[in-house]
Amino acid sequence: MSDCKFPPSGESEAIVLPTRQRNALRLLLNKPSFSPQEIAALDVRIIERAPGIGRKSLDLINAWLKSHGYALSGVPRATLGNRQILRQRKLQQAIELLRGSGYEIRRSR
Repeated sequence: MSDCKFPPSGESEAIVLPTRQRNALRLLLNKPSFSPQEIAALDVRIIERAPGIGRKSLDLINAWLKSHGYALSGVPRATLGNRQILRQRKLQQAIELLRGSGYEIRRSR
């Protein structure tokens, strides 16, 4: 969140969206300016496919939207990484294979 800039004291508490993210959203919408409401109406999958938008940019955009009272739509609740999902799937397959072969599986403490 170090790229987010806060307005000078005495102004609203809204975060200013960094230039890179503003430009990427301008290209995505094909408009010179946009509102937080317009961005909040977009699905996160559409935003993340825009050139120049990565994980950090999504976090910055979400923080900017939250400062305006909005949030990104379509964000999965549990965001496990691909490695964690693959690891859990392989572990479950191994447990099922062992149980099918007659082994008793116990969870260690």
